[in-house]
Amino acid sequence: MSDVHANALHLPLLFDLLGVFAAAASGALTAIRKGLDLVGVLVLGAVTGLGGGAVRDLMIGAVPPAMLVDWRYLTIATAASLGMIAVEYRRTPALDEVRERMPLATAYNIVDAATLGCFAVSGTGKALQFGLAAMPAALMGVVTAVGGGVIRDVLVNEVPTVLRRELYAIPALIGALIIVVSAQLEPAVTPLAFLAAAVTAALRLVSQRRGWHLQLPQARR
Repeated sequence: MSDVHANALHLPLLFDLLGVFAAAASGALTAIRKGLDLVGVLVLGAVTGLGGGAVRDLMIGAVPPAMLVDWRYLTIATAASLGMIAVEYRRTPALDEVRERMPLATAYNIVDAATLGCFAVSGTGKALQFGLAAMPAALMGVVTAVGGGVIRDVLVNEVPTVLRRELYAIPALIGALIIVVSAQLEPAVTPLAFLAAAVTAALRLVSQRRGWHLQLPQARR
């Protein structure tokens, strides 16, 4: 597949930047929940937003990573973190109503699901651009989607979400597989990239709400 075809179909840069924004927002919300200071919020937002993509780029040979050569990555991550600080701490009637209608935990779940969707698309699309086969490219989509969250959770001393009982990597893999299948079609089917991101995010949110999981039975001692 040519680079033009892959870019037209997957829009990897657009979804990468959207994923950075959503992931940085989730990292900042985690930092706020943990009571970190301003520097802590900005750092955790940045590593969450940029970590998964940096790991992907190093693994597929896209060096230096995009975050080091494109100013938009760090700028968007910082803007997302500052936006979460403003929404959480600034006191206005409109923002107070938003906080009342959408608690911090709910906001976190939404942006975390959006992160999975955007990064599953961008990670898979960029891997395909660099010539990876279908399944390795899908795995790169999963790595991109969960990588920043793993770094975030380790930094705040939590078991990474991807290793808990919740469905986390599975929705990302499904979205990545949709992109892999779409790559066999014509560039005119670009909406499938948006569909893949939406399916991933929706599956993550529904699994949380309904308690779907892959929990193993209690091991015998």
